[in-house]
Amino acid sequence: MSEADAKKAEEAPEGGVLLACGATDWYSIGRTKEVRPDYPNLSVPHRLKALEGIKVAFVAAGASACHTIIGDVNGVCYTWGRNEKGQLGLGDTVNRNNPTVVDGLRNKKVVGASAGRNHTAVVTASGESFAFGLNSYGQLGTGSVKKLKGAEDMLLTPQLSLVSKCSKVACGVDFTMWLCEGKLWSAGCPQYGQLGHGTDNSYNAADSSVKMVFEPQPQPRIIAALAEKTVTQVAAGYNHTIAVASDGGVWTWGFGGYGRLGHKVQQDEFRPRLVEALAGRITVPPDAKVAAGQTASFCTIVGGQLFAWGKLKPSGDNLMYPIPYHELSGWTIHSMTCGSSTFACAASAGNERSTITWGHSNGYSELGYGPAGKKSSANPDKCMALEGAQTLQVAMGFGHSLFLVKEGDAKAASAPEWEAPCDKDEAAPAVGAGAKRKAAPSGGAKGKAKKK
Repeated sequence: MSEADAKKAEEAPEGGVLLACGATDWYSIGRTKEVRPDYPNLSVPHRLKALEGIKVAFVAAGASACHTIIGDVNGVCYTWGRNEKGQLGLGDTVNRNNPTVVDGLRNKKVVGASAGRNHTAVVTASGESFAFGLNSYGQLGTGSVKKLKGAEDMLLTPQLSLVSKCSKVACGVDFTMWLCEGKLWSAGCPQYGQLGHGTDNSYNAADSSVKMVFEPQPQPRIIAALAEKTVTQVAAGYNHTIAVASDGGVWTWGFGGYGRLGHKVQQDEFRPRLVEALAGRITVPPDAKVAAGQTASFCTIVGGQLFAWGKLKPSGDNLMYPIPYHELSGWTIHSMTCGSSTFACAASAGNERSTITWGHSNGYSELGYGPAGKKSSANPDKCMALEGAQTLQVAMGFGHSLFLVKEGDAKAASAPEWEAPCDKDEAAPAVGAGAKRKAAPSGGAKGKAKKK
């Protein structure tokens, strides 16, 4: 092997096997607990039949998202899940049950992604970012929002976002953060200050009454408050953001309810504010693991110890500032993720490797505890179906969880397999149509969850 080939092989992603649990009836998530018989909730992690033989390099979702994005070791991008706003980038608004190649990105090497509620952003190896889906607040970063009478601005295929030299992306409900050469850029909805520019862009749109409107920001702007810093990590919750700088500082801004910003007060922050509890004697490394959910935030410090703040449980007090998450003391966190109110991490303690999940389940078995297991867990608990497996990455959306396990791992090889009844789910009624749920289209194979 030549020196160039050896370097290329060294830089190539390791790749692994993707496992998923939770909801498979994408229309129903967050709307009804009734699911069609052919679209069961998967109570333990399953391999996906449609990805057989494909080595997955990364998996991405989002706390408010009912869809998933992956890239394989060659940079081919796949999406699946809910698609009512074109968030899968496939040129239509039909839900997909199986991972489907995004044709508009076939000539690009996709290396990262993130999902908002109704939009998606990806990053390529060349530093470009493409986005697709709902653009009503300019969250795709294309520079404009179309004013359409009686319709929403939806871009159904990948569009180039107006950023360059991008390395990471993070999506909130309807805003996007891009990390480009150590600087953060943002676009989208500014309602809670989550864009970090010191304003919510609000104005009164009525002459004789109060009708507050939050002006979209479709043009990505650099966050000036962090312009003198080198940002290394970023995570977006529903309406707040966490960033880590190379000097060890952790900054948060956006919606401040339940203490999710970690500043000891429940108030919105329109500009990045230093989290004082994670400064001083506590050292946060540039490669810290950060994650943000609907109301909770997480960050690791040197040594891998996890700190948490915000509202982590349906009942009990809020954590108004970061404290050591004692339930995981002694564990080194390798990957961390948040769903809307659920959490997962890949962790190790000595020679022990575990995939750990917890939180308030939305009723779709997304914690992976099995058919006889508990549905929710206030405290972190091992996902026993993956105990001992080397989980490379974890990702969560609303009602579903994903685990990227090292290629050749015995637990991945022995996991049950899920085969969706059809690729395109045209049986799902349109939003607001008021139609009853239909059976799966005739002629399609029924959904199968089976052992290998």
